[in-house]
Amino acid sequence: MARYVEHTRTWEFDEDRSRWEQILEVLLSRIDSGEWGPKFKISEVKLMEEFGVARPTIRKAMERLREAGKIYTVPNLGSFVSVAEGEEASSSSTSDE
Repeated sequence: MARYVEHTRTWEFDEDRSRWEQILEVLLSRIDSGEWGPKFKISEVKLMEEFGVARPTIRKAMERLREAGKIYTVPNLGSFVSVAEGEEASSSSTSDE
């Protein structure tokens, strides 16, 4: 998995695996840990700057997140973290009270 190097403020990638796969792991960990909550807007430009990669690399990782149901994309608005099924049910049940 890619590693963030604090003193240089850059990411180091394993050369034996593609960068998009390593970025995908980082993004998945951010979503699964709750660092990026439901409906968090994901900026491709900011990810390109953070990881130092081109847009197609970010888009490939984002495509896999979409396929896994972790994010959704709204045309002309961007990509957002999906709301987990359990969270949808609990938020709708609390609004009925």
